[in-house]
Amino acid sequence: MALSRFHLRFALSVGLFGVLGSAFCGCTNGTGPASTTTTGKFVTSGTTPFVNTNNSSRAACQANTHVSGRARWTVLVYLNAASNLQPDSLINVAQMASVGSNANLNIIVQWKQTATQNFFTGVSLNTTPSFIGTRRYKISKHSQADLNKIAPPNVNTNPSVVGDTTVLDPDRLADPPANINSINDAGNTTADMGDYHTLADFVQWGTKNYPADYIALVIWDHGSGALSVDNRSARRSWRSISGKKAPTRGLSQDVLTGSQIATQELPLALANPAQPIDALIVDCSLQGTTEVAYDVRKSARVYVASEESPPGTGYPYDVWLTFLQNNTATACDCGQNLITETLAAYPNETNVTQSMTDLSKMDAVASALNTFGNILRAYATPLSGQIFTVRQATQGFEFPEYKDLYDFADRIRTISTVPTDLGTAAGNVETSLLGSGGAILASVHSTVSSGTMVREARASGLSIFLPGPQTQSSVDGTTGFDPAWLQLGIAQAAPHWADFLQAQVQ
Repeated sequence: MALSRFHLRFALSVGLFGVLGSAFCGCTNGTGPASTTTTGKFVTSGTTPFVNTNNSSRAACQANTHVSGRARWTVLVYLNAASNLQPDSLINVAQMASVGSNANLNIIVQWKQTATQNFFTGVSLNTTPSFIGTRRYKISKHSQADLNKIAPPNVNTNPSVVGDTTVLDPDRLADPPANINSINDAGNTTADMGDYHTLADFVQWGTKNYPADYIALVIWDHGSGALSVDNRSARRSWRSISGKKAPTRGLSQDVLTGSQIATQELPLALANPAQPIDALIVDCSLQGTTEVAYDVRKSARVYVASEESPPGTGYPYDVWLTFLQNNTATACDCGQNLITETLAAYPNETNVTQSMTDLSKMDAVASALNTFGNILRAYATPLSGQIFTVRQATQGFEFPEYKDLYDFADRIRTISTVPTDLGTAAGNVETSLLGSGGAILASVHSTVSSGTMVREARASGLSIFLPGPQTQSSVDGTTGFDPAWLQLGIAQAAPHWADFLQAQVQ
């Protein structure tokens, strides 16, 4: 499906200043202390798909005990379509309804739609919701005639086409608790799905009322990376203009309220489920970051997300849910099928990346990152030219301040005459990600050319905040290191990464 037909899943909250920062050039020779000229440690970087060789022995991949009479899977979908992605939500819900819940699978959806203009931009959403407010459903299997009503042809390209979700009325459950008076949205009182408390309520309610052998939580909406813009000029300007808090980098943007869930709020939202979450799945842009994965490391067993901004139509829910319904899938089977089928669903797209991360391994990643940052800081001046070249060449994404962590470490390690301590530290980061016991369980990316290159050729699974001193923020246009990074959980575990970023000289 051509990108021009769809929205992307990243949020242009304040303004997109950057451009794609991927230039696949070679690295120049390094200078410094004793050096090594080791060759590439892994052949997995730049290949697709990557599947870690020891998945079956992982604790994250072990089967849960089946309880007789209980569904094998409950899939909780936090579907925040209070945005310009509303037409795409109709497509995805129709996909869910083509499968439906049964004895093996509960499909539980909290779905918000809005008719207001975009709080962030003041521009009309140019969509017509099929209902206004926030609803809950247990989706059952529907006829093709019903599916055609929910998502008519061209629903996501023609604003005059309106989905008919009244066919889902038999699936409706009691509405979630309202926490805002939506005076700008036909006077409705509804739930703010950009508030992490609303997500927490959904998770606690869903896991209590729909127990299963496995729980998957899908967060559906826009995303814009891990970093908040607290205490920066954009936040001050936004508050003076609107009288409300500025948008943050995060996910689940609710344009009715002007709120989003920040990265550091995710573990708070997921802290008290009635049953542990096995698979945390984020159907939003740019959420496949080291920072997000670290912050949710105690919230689920595996994490599925994209480093890039994927097409607005998101995951192929019909294919994936059919797989869960018909197989005794583990958490890793669930994630592996989802990322494989997502790549297959977009054979002609250049912007598809998906990965599955073993969250129990993120402490090891943070430790390796901290050491790597500390040694990089020591070479920030003597190797400034080489670091600059490597950073510019490293696989980038829609927001250019994010780079693929494995690719950066691999390029640093393979600089000619790289200092031994730096090469070792870079290799340890690689091992923490793609080694036999590494955090990344599986990853896929597009192999379609964009111009003269494969746009996502070296996407390995997790990105990292890696701006140069003059890199413009894609949210507020300021340059260089953003001190808001220090608010994230990983800043406590890897403070030397921030030290390195601030020590860069070019």
